[in-house]
Amino acid sequence: MNFRETLGRHLLAIEKRDLATLAATVADPLVLITAEGRLKRSKAEFVDAHRGWFAMGDWTLQAKPVEIYEGGSIGVAVLHLDYREGEKRSESYLTLVFENRGDEWLMVQDQNTPIK
Repeated sequence: MNFRETLGRHLLAIEKRDLATLAATVADPLVLITAEGRLKRSKAEFVDAHRGWFAMGDWTLQAKPVEIYEGGSIGVAVLHLDYREGEKRSESYLTLVFENRGDEWLMVQDQNTPIK
Protein backbone atom coordinates (compact mmCIF):
# COMPACT_ATOMS: atom_id res chain seq x y z
CA MET A 1 0.00 0.00 0.00
CA ASN A 2 1.42 3.40 -0.95
CA PHE A 3 1.30 6.60 1.11
CA ARG A 4 -1.95 7.98 -0.33
CA GLU A 5 -3.70 4.63 0.04
CA THR A 6 -2.55 4.40 3.66
CA LEU A 7 -3.70 7.97 4.33
CA GLY A 8 -7.10 7.11 2.86
CA ARG A 9 -7.30 3.97 5.00
CA HIS A 10 -6.37 6.01 8.11
CA LEU A 11 -9.04 8.67 7.45
CA LEU A 12 -11.72 6.11 6.56
CA ALA A 13 -11.00 4.24 9.80
CA ILE A 14 -11.70 7.46 11.70
CA GLU A 15 -14.90 8.08 9.76
CA LYS A 16 -16.08 4.50 10.38
CA ARG A 17 -14.82 4.52 14.00
CA ASP A 18 -12.77 1.39 13.21
CA LEU A 19 -10.14 1.30 15.95
CA ALA A 20 -8.35 -1.86 14.77
CA THR A 21 -7.83 -0.52 11.24
CA LEU A 22 -6.75 2.87 12.57
CA ALA A 23 -4.23 1.25 14.93
CA ALA A 24 -2.76 -0.71 11.99
CA THR A 25 -1.76 2.61 10.32
CA VAL A 26 0.09 3.98 13.37
CA ALA A 27 3.75 3.57 14.41
CA ASP A 28 5.04 3.01 17.93
CA PRO A 29 6.46 5.29 19.19
CA LEU A 30 4.79 8.33 17.65
CA VAL A 31 4.16 11.98 18.43
CA LEU A 32 0.55 13.02 18.99
CA ILE A 33 -0.20 16.63 19.84
CA THR A 34 -3.89 17.09 20.57
CA ALA A 35 -5.98 20.19 19.92
CA GLU A 36 -5.78 20.83 23.68
CA GLY A 37 -1.96 20.86 23.52
CA ARG A 38 -1.44 17.46 25.17
CA LEU A 39 1.55 15.41 24.07
CA LYS A 40 1.30 11.64 23.77
CA ARG A 41 4.13 9.44 22.56
CA SER A 42 2.93 5.85 22.37
CA LYS A 43 0.60 3.92 20.13
CA ALA A 44 -1.23 2.71 23.26
CA GLU A 45 -1.97 6.32 24.29
CA PHE A 46 -3.11 7.12 20.75
CA VAL A 47 -5.42 4.10 20.66
CA ASP A 48 -6.84 4.83 24.13
CA ALA A 49 -7.61 8.44 23.17
CA HIS A 50 -9.39 7.31 20.01
CA ARG A 51 -11.25 4.51 21.80
CA GLY A 52 -12.96 7.06 24.05
CA TRP A 53 -13.64 9.41 21.16
CA PHE A 54 -15.06 6.66 18.94
CA ALA A 55 -17.40 5.60 21.77
CA MET A 56 -19.06 9.02 21.64
CA GLY A 57 -21.89 8.77 19.14
CA ASP A 58 -22.78 12.39 18.47
CA TRP A 59 -19.96 13.69 16.27
CA THR A 60 -19.06 14.07 12.63
CA LEU A 61 -15.77 15.01 11.05
CA GLN A 62 -15.09 16.29 7.56
CA ALA A 63 -11.47 16.34 6.41
CA LYS A 64 -10.45 18.25 3.29
CA PRO A 65 -6.90 18.21 1.93
CA VAL A 66 -4.98 21.47 2.11
CA GLU A 67 -1.62 20.06 1.03
CA ILE A 68 -0.35 16.53 0.46
CA TYR A 69 3.22 15.75 -0.45
CA GLU A 70 5.36 12.68 -0.55
CA GLY A 71 9.08 12.00 -0.66
CA GLY A 72 10.88 8.69 -0.79
CA SER A 73 10.40 7.88 2.87
CA ILE A 74 8.11 10.62 4.23
CA GLY A 75 4.55 11.59 3.37
CA VAL A 76 2.78 14.61 4.86
CA ALA A 77 -0.88 15.53 4.74
CA VAL A 78 -2.26 18.84 5.98
CA LEU A 79 -6.03 18.64 6.29
CA HIS A 80 -8.71 21.17 7.17
CA LEU A 81 -11.07 19.60 9.71
CA ASP A 82 -14.68 20.57 10.32
CA TYR A 83 -15.72 18.84 13.56
CA ARG A 84 -19.27 18.83 14.85
CA GLU A 85 -20.45 17.42 18.13
CA GLY A 86 -24.10 18.13 18.88
CA GLU A 87 -24.44 21.91 18.72
CA LYS A 88 -20.67 22.48 18.96
CA ARG A 89 -18.57 23.13 15.88
CA SER A 90 -14.84 23.61 15.61
CA GLU A 91 -12.31 23.86 12.81
CA SER A 92 -8.66 22.95 12.86
CA TYR A 93 -5.69 22.01 10.72
CA LEU A 94 -4.48 18.46 11.13
CA THR A 95 -0.95 17.59 10.07
CA LEU A 96 -0.21 13.89 9.65
CA VAL A 97 3.29 12.62 8.94
CA PHE A 98 3.80 9.08 7.66
CA GLU A 99 7.09 7.24 7.29
CA ASN A 100 7.80 4.48 4.80
CA ARG A 101 9.05 1.53 6.81
CA GLY A 102 9.98 -1.07 4.27
CA ASP A 103 6.75 -2.43 2.88
CA GLU A 104 4.32 -0.19 4.77
CA TRP A 105 3.59 3.45 5.58
CA LEU A 106 2.94 4.26 9.24
CA MET A 107 1.85 7.50 10.87
CA VAL A 108 4.61 8.86 13.09
CA GLN A 109 3.19 12.31 13.90
CA ASP A 110 -0.31 13.75 14.34
CA GLN A 111 -0.77 17.41 15.28
CA ASN A 112 -4.17 19.07 15.53
CA THR A 113 -4.07 22.87 15.59
CA PRO A 114 -7.36 24.71 16.29
CA ILE A 115 -8.32 27.60 14.04
CA LYS A 116 -9.17 30.55 16.26
